[in-house]
Amino acid sequence: MWQAIANFILRNRFFILGIITLLTVFFGYYAITALNLDNKYGIVLPKDSPTTENYKKFKKLFGEDGGALVIGVETDSLYTERNFLLWKQLGDSILQFDGVESIISEATLFTIKNNRAENKFEIHRVFSDITFQEKSIDSIKKEIKNNPIYKGLLYSEKGDVSLMMIGINEKFLTDKVKSKVVLDIEKLVASYEKKLGKMHYAGLPHLRVVIATRIQAEMFLFIAFSLLVTSVLLYFFFRSLRVVAICNSVVIVAVIWAMGSIAFAGYKLTILIALIPPLMIVIGIPNCIFLMTKFHQEVKEHGNKVKALSRVIQKIGTATFLTNFTTALGFVTFAFTNSEKLMEFGLAASVNIMMVFILSICILPIFASFSKPPKQRHLKHLDRKFATGLIDFIVKITQFKRNTIFIVTGIIVVISIYGLSKIKATGNLTGDLPKNDQILLDVKFMEKHFGGSIPFEIMVSYKEPGRLFKNTTLERLELVQKEFEKDTLFSRSISPVDFVKVVNMAYYGNNPDKYTLISNRDKLRLKQYIDNFTMTNANGGGLSLKELLDTNTCTIRIRSQMKDLGSYEVADKVSALKKKVDEILNPDKKQIEFYYSKAEKNKKYVDSILYSYSNVYNSLTEIIAKKNNSLQVKFDSDPELIKSYYGKKEFMPNLRKAIDNEYFDITFTGTSVVASEGTQYLVNNLFSSLAFAIVSIGVLMAILFRSWRMVVISMVPNLIPLFFTGGIMGYFGIPLKPSTLLVFSIAFGISVDDTIHFLAKYRQELKNKEWDLRECVIIAIRESGLGMFYTSIILFCGFSVFMFSQFGGTQALGLLISITLLVAMITNLIVLPSLLLTLDKFITTKSFKEPYFDAYNEYSDIDWNELQISAEKENEKNNLN
Repeated sequence: MWQAIANFILRNRFFILGIITLLTVFFGYYAITALNLDNKYGIVLPKDSPTTENYKKFKKLFGEDGGALVIGVETDSLYTERNFLLWKQLGDSILQFDGVESIISEATLFTIKNNRAENKFEIHRVFSDITFQEKSIDSIKKEIKNNPIYKGLLYSEKGDVSLMMIGINEKFLTDKVKSKVVLDIEKLVASYEKKLGKMHYAGLPHLRVVIATRIQAEMFLFIAFSLLVTSVLLYFFFRSLRVVAICNSVVIVAVIWAMGSIAFAGYKLTILIALIPPLMIVIGIPNCIFLMTKFHQEVKEHGNKVKALSRVIQKIGTATFLTNFTTALGFVTFAFTNSEKLMEFGLAASVNIMMVFILSICILPIFASFSKPPKQRHLKHLDRKFATGLIDFIVKITQFKRNTIFIVTGIIVVISIYGLSKIKATGNLTGDLPKNDQILLDVKFMEKHFGGSIPFEIMVSYKEPGRLFKNTTLERLELVQKEFEKDTLFSRSISPVDFVKVVNMAYYGNNPDKYTLISNRDKLRLKQYIDNFTMTNANGGGLSLKELLDTNTCTIRIRSQMKDLGSYEVADKVSALKKKVDEILNPDKKQIEFYYSKAEKNKKYVDSILYSYSNVYNSLTEIIAKKNNSLQVKFDSDPELIKSYYGKKEFMPNLRKAIDNEYFDITFTGTSVVASEGTQYLVNNLFSSLAFAIVSIGVLMAILFRSWRMVVISMVPNLIPLFFTGGIMGYFGIPLKPSTLLVFSIAFGISVDDTIHFLAKYRQELKNKEWDLRECVIIAIRESGLGMFYTSIILFCGFSVFMFSQFGGTQALGLLISITLLVAMITNLIVLPSLLLTLDKFITTKSFKEPYFDAYNEYSDIDWNELQISAEKENEKNNLN
């Protein structure tokens, strides 16, 4: 098969190059015009998960959580005429930007005044006269500070930090061009720093846009760095600019194909997908090295370039395909995590890796066929003293120091396993940012002065419209908010309860002492006030009750922000809060559920529920009556009538429904909750994907070698590096999170490539050397060792480029994969040959002698005169003859 492929490639060079050129133009067009950034904190949970469904419901009812860009300024002189005017001027200027929907700050607020003559509230701006003739700056300050609803929301507890909240249209934030409005706003805000003081930025729009911009910039930086590093190493290994140019042409086309295919598939550029283009360089160059090294070995052996190129494709085509396939398999396992973002990453990476193989096997032989044969100085790397010395050292220790190798390896594994036990799992929104990064510093600034910065939301369903303004409902919601006040992990919370208090305060002439719930005595008088109440205007200058209450679905929103904690800390906090909030909103639930569990076995406990909790009784009779007024009257006049229904089949389901109707349904959501559960989901599923990768590659090795014993041996040198890397993480405090968990599947898929090359060559030599196992191992080391060393160094340096990232997760990914691959090179060059020599009789089975197919194809005689690829090549062959 590979002979036919070689003939096709070398005989149809211009046709193949034409196809590649057309596809490159096609993918290049998509890369330029259709590659969009994903600047949202994506939901990595499955679409049908309860947490995802709850979050979608929340956004449908109340819009984006944390949808405001927040500007904070620390100053004790805001309330001077000059600075207050500047603060207002800044807000007015920002409001002129396309996409900005609202501005809320201390300079845009409204106050409510009680028009007792007409029994209605009138809404007036707190600050409207820029000449300060109507109100002095001190009067304005007093009016704002005396309204408790703004404390902790627009200014800090101490009053030395003020916030401006900028509402931006979501369509602008998701557009790669229009989203730059956030950067333009922040540039304008920065110009006011000299006048007002140091500005701080927060809110998800800031995080989304700024981080997405960095991701895009880093992708191009990594592409450039990867090309530079690999080019230097290629020149160092081969001492030929021609080789560097040919190899770079392969990976540059691969990068264009990668970016274009990502855009063509409709995927957006995330922090993970942005790694794929530079990965194509890191993974594509080793292909080129194996092919180019084999090409040089063939030229050195017989001097015929055409013959050498054909034999390169024939002899290592299968092995190169398999190594790329196993690498792709390491990535494709992410497609089984059921997470949309990881599925996209896994599929895009695996497809592009196989495209790199196609480009390598086509472009490199074709370009080499157009160039002059390598000169003698270009072949010196095959006999370089360092290379031959390294190979001789490996041959020596694997023959005579195997016990030492096994002891040292065992000690390393034991130490690594202990280190593994020290790994801690975590993952928060800003966890990948350096400690001195301005984004993180601003987040910490907001947390210091306001308690939290990441949206944390509670939805409370009160089921029936009539329950909203009941004293019990409002009092219980107030108690929930007091729980937040006591917890330093949260910012000031706000709910419809606060608006009820504002109404009560306004009714009493804005007396802050009356910032309390409405008394029963005042409810009737205030009903028409409440019906007409709002705190907003055309420019969104104030807070709105609509943002916290959806009367259509009887849903209340309690809004807060949480400190940026690790995912497991958030989960623990949510778990504790769920229990506490449920106890507050449904205080009788525990007792009712106790009675109900008893009633399922003994109907006499039904009486305990119905006679102790009249609301349940009323709800149950309404369900049974089914709007039959006469039957409902009978239930109301004769409480004993209900007992006649105890024995009916539908009674217990109806009782269950009646009980549930009386409970407040509580849902915790928001970015902090979704991100937390998403991280935990990924950690659990990435373990599964790693196991899948190991099993899948094991099956592939079994097919390749037809020996389960060989599968076991082949896995050992590739599992040791994973243990070693895990130990490093444990000892150095590198946490287990999605970005670091990716390391294991990716590194395993790549490291097993060396194993395939080595074992395939070893098995091939078994036939040639009549099962002289020792000689076969030595030949395999000498012929495969140098290529394994070269590719491992390239991979180590290539992945090390990611250590220059601004994101800790990407840094860890680069560092840990580099370490893993370096250790894998050592284990495949030293431990694997040692195992083969020690367990020779154990692994030499009949099936191993008769594989399904050869990874290294034997050279088969062909008529080289049939390969007429150019007049120049014909002359070369004639001269050689």
